[in-house]
Amino acid sequence: MACCSRKKTSGKEPQSIKSESGPSSERIQPITPVKSANPKIEYIITIKTGNNRNSGTNGPVYIKIFGRDNKETDDILLTSASNEKIFQQDSIKKIPIQAIDIGKPQRIIIRHEDKTNGWFIDYVEISVHNFLIRFVANRWLDETKYDRKLSAELFGSEQPATSYDIEVQTGSEQIEPLDSPVYMQIFGTITNTPKFFLESKNASFTKDSKAKFTVSSNNVGDIQKIIIGHEGLGTVNDWYLKNVKVQTDTQQHEYTANKWLSLTKDDKKLYVELNQETPRASSPSPAPYLITVHTAWVQPAEPIENIQLTIRGSDGSIDKVLLKDFAKSNEQQLFQKGSSDQFEIKHKDIGKIENITVGFDDNDQKSAWLLESIDIQYEEALYHFQAQCWLSSRLGQNFNWITMKPDPSNDDINYKVIIDIGESGINSNVILCIYGDGNITKNFALKTIKDGTQAKFIKDSHLEFDLKAIDVGKIKKINIGHDGKGNDQQWFLKFIKIEKQNEHYTFKVNQCLSETQQNFIDLIPEELLPKKDQAIYKITVVTSSNDDSSTDSGVFMKIYGDKDQTKRFQLTTTKENAELLFKQGQTDEFEIELNDVGDINKINIGHDGKGLRPMWHVEKVQIQKGSQIFKFHADQVLDLSIQDMDLLPFVPEKSPSPKPTKSETPRSTSSEDKVNVKETIYKVSVQYGSSQKNSDDDDDDDDDNTNLYLVIVGVNGKTKRIPLPVNKKDEIEFNTTDVGKISKILLGQDKNEHEIVYHVDNIIIKQENEITTFNIEDAIKQNTELEFTPSPIRQPSITRRSSISPETSTSDVKIKDVDYTIKVVTGDKAFNGIVNIKIRGVNGIITIPLSDTNSGAKPFQAKSSDEFTNRTTDVGKIKRITIECHDIEKRNTWHLKRIQILKGNQVYNFLANVRLDSKEPKIVLHPIDQRKEDYVQSELRRLRTNLRNESLKMHQPKHKAHEPFVYNNLSPYFDTSTVERAIYGPIEPPSGYYTRITALSIVEPWEAYGMDYGVNYELLRSRANRSQSAKRSASTQNGLMILPPLSLPYGGQITYVNSGKVPSSRSASSKTKHKSSLKHTGEQKQTTSTNA
Repeated sequence: MACCSRKKTSGKEPQSIKSESGPSSERIQPITPVKSANPKIEYIITIKTGNNRNSGTNGPVYIKIFGRDNKETDDILLTSASNEKIFQQDSIKKIPIQAIDIGKPQRIIIRHEDKTNGWFIDYVEISVHNFLIRFVANRWLDETKYDRKLSAELFGSEQPATSYDIEVQTGSEQIEPLDSPVYMQIFGTITNTPKFFLESKNASFTKDSKAKFTVSSNNVGDIQKIIIGHEGLGTVNDWYLKNVKVQTDTQQHEYTANKWLSLTKDDKKLYVELNQETPRASSPSPAPYLITVHTAWVQPAEPIENIQLTIRGSDGSIDKVLLKDFAKSNEQQLFQKGSSDQFEIKHKDIGKIENITVGFDDNDQKSAWLLESIDIQYEEALYHFQAQCWLSSRLGQNFNWITMKPDPSNDDINYKVIIDIGESGINSNVILCIYGDGNITKNFALKTIKDGTQAKFIKDSHLEFDLKAIDVGKIKKINIGHDGKGNDQQWFLKFIKIEKQNEHYTFKVNQCLSETQQNFIDLIPEELLPKKDQAIYKITVVTSSNDDSSTDSGVFMKIYGDKDQTKRFQLTTTKENAELLFKQGQTDEFEIELNDVGDINKINIGHDGKGLRPMWHVEKVQIQKGSQIFKFHADQVLDLSIQDMDLLPFVPEKSPSPKPTKSETPRSTSSEDKVNVKETIYKVSVQYGSSQKNSDDDDDDDDDNTNLYLVIVGVNGKTKRIPLPVNKKDEIEFNTTDVGKISKILLGQDKNEHEIVYHVDNIIIKQENEITTFNIEDAIKQNTELEFTPSPIRQPSITRRSSISPETSTSDVKIKDVDYTIKVVTGDKAFNGIVNIKIRGVNGIITIPLSDTNSGAKPFQAKSSDEFTNRTTDVGKIKRITIECHDIEKRNTWHLKRIQILKGNQVYNFLANVRLDSKEPKIVLHPIDQRKEDYVQSELRRLRTNLRNESLKMHQPKHKAHEPFVYNNLSPYFDTSTVERAIYGPIEPPSGYYTRITALSIVEPWEAYGMDYGVNYELLRSRANRSQSAKRSASTQNGLMILPPLSLPYGGQITYVNSGKVPSSRSASSKTKHKSSLKHTGEQKQTTSTNA
């Protein structure tokens, strides 16, 4: 039972709202809130005070808003002084406030501190993120009324309020009338009502009486249960409740209690939860109703026979009945494609039929039924109900039921719907639903266009529909999509226009609807969306030329800037055929109009993993926006384990304004467009590391065929690739383009037959009288390209660990400090403890505490990305990292998704996607670009994550006396170090000698003892029998005591050992095979020894 308790303000100072004098309908202007580390947005709070006498309040009013994932605002002060009388009787106040973004509001707690005057609230509305959520209250906040509390917990709903007719019957066991406040709460499939009170002017809960109430509150969907009780604050606090009836426009429920709600009787509780529904008895005077159900010319996905119908009339109703029980013919299957099925129900006359409800239960979301219409005939009256809509729970809550009025209805109006389709169509069933500020339409099955022909949603088509439905008022949003039943699964929708009663609405989409992403989408009218600046993005994607680099999956991108971010869009707008995109070594170009995000600081690119080749090796990405060019170096393989990645741009380069050309013209430069370029002579001197010199002493003949290259970048452009011979002591002269003042160089290595790594210490470039030095001290691997800026060459005393001789003391070595930028992405579970990251590189290990973020915000919050910067010792190339959590509470679990480390011009990405808690507070991660992804490891990680998620949902039950207790929380059974090494360790084992692992550290120690010691005993005994020295001593061999196994676990014994495969240092004269014949009750096992 939901309840709320009165509580004081926290230590934080609440936000204040200053009110201006004037009429009650004027807006209250907010004081600028105190700046917070968390970004804040605007909420529009509307509060309606009741029309009861003395229902206003003079005290401070606070509100606290709750969203999903435990997000909540602080207590927000709506009035700051007692003289601000803005919540007066029968007033409506709109108050703008600033608070953190919690997403869609789910519930609120509202309170006031005026202990002298009570406050009656009708409702509270919150407008944020294009949502308008209403929280119905209809109650007093008064220390003398109801539950005598000054606060209330309210639940929100986007749907209009529903009227509930409630009838409460008190039993004959009641002696004195109950005078304690009686409350009730209704729970449904969508939401639940707040705690509301049942009050009347006269005594309602007397002996053997029925009290009727009408309450307006949230639409909870299908009612599942109710909670009813009283506060126990009267002079008579014993109440015998007999039954309760709850009725809405579409439902009618009856609940039987027959119990005392008292602190001294029965179970000594003042409330009861009722979820057992008693069906109403039918009338003894039957009358025939002839019902005909017409199914549309579409075959249902699954056979449906549990269609139920409720008929409501002016003088009564026919409760929900299962139609197949009243079928006139039992020879045919019901509700098939294009069928008209007849049913006959005998019931008393319920008067003029006002509406019906038809549908079916589908908890598994497997069925979908396209209902055409229903005809009901009673004596001379004929009622026609035009449906023409899909019924399926896959469309949302309660979408497998529909309530209809008989035709004709004066409430229906015409809707003109225009749909424009882009480059891909579908042959699935398209469904549309319109939401307004006053009502919601049914689900329209768009089967027939305006001229009466069948609708075909093919490529580049323009369709127009005429629909008839109730007037929903001002259209707030629509929901459109398809069921994915056809052959074509992707539908590119460009825009939708709707016209009704001289009102025009436009919905821009430009998005592909598919089962891989989403079949249905909510759209907001362009008139209600805030206007944003648009920009043209010219996107170039280069796929690697390596083998198996292409993909046929859908590729998606999202662009982040310093002002805004785009939606996630698919790269399909190129003029090339979609099947020819992202091929090996291919460059694909796209031109898309999106929101102007300002300067681009990050992109996210990935694929959906569909198709025959769900692996893609993307080499680089370039985005041109106006005169700005942003380049992104990727060189990353995306597969089913890593489907997307974030890329940071290089420094954007200004490009000259392009001449107006046709979009079809390829990006190439003709000879006529070339200009005279000044050339100059560069003298380049390359100093290689000592390890490079030693490895290449024998390969001097191959220096001319090196695949190491240099590119010089300056203010006037850049040179072509300059090949660099290896271990040439003299300067190398090149006559090439004059790039002006040198700003940076690009040093890289092309792909070669042999795996070669070049260790470069420094590079000196001379141009006339100008000398530019670059301190490299890095390894240039195959198929990589690194960028370096001018820097002084370090003295020989300052060297890396790799150049230290074994005789040199590590204390004499000076290691430089670098800045580490660490980005941590948290999933759906936040963390409040201490986190340290241990970085292991080729030059050592460092530990960095992750405590203070660069933004000052609290780190490791749910669905957040935190950035930390720390300057410390350079460990060289990073091999692995260890994340350690401390001070973890027992119930606290941290969902760590991924980590990125930036060190100079090096970027290391670590994929985690694990949950750390008090049982497993540490995880070791390897860079994803340094280890090959293995399918088995990916599946083991997925299985491990699923087991962890399931174990978090389990709670240990209570142990009942005299009953066996069996409980498994799916936690690791024993030592998991071997499993962790199999999941996160490198695929190729390092060189050296290792003992065999088999089941060690996985099963129980006693099982491992039986597997190892029992086998070894049999082998040693067979050697002793073959040995000539066996006569001297039967109990020892070469000083080794041979002991028989005590007993194997659970009575098992070794039955056979193939000793012939065991190498023996003795003479081979004894070739007798020895076979142990120990008996065993189970099946025979054969154990063969192998060399580890």
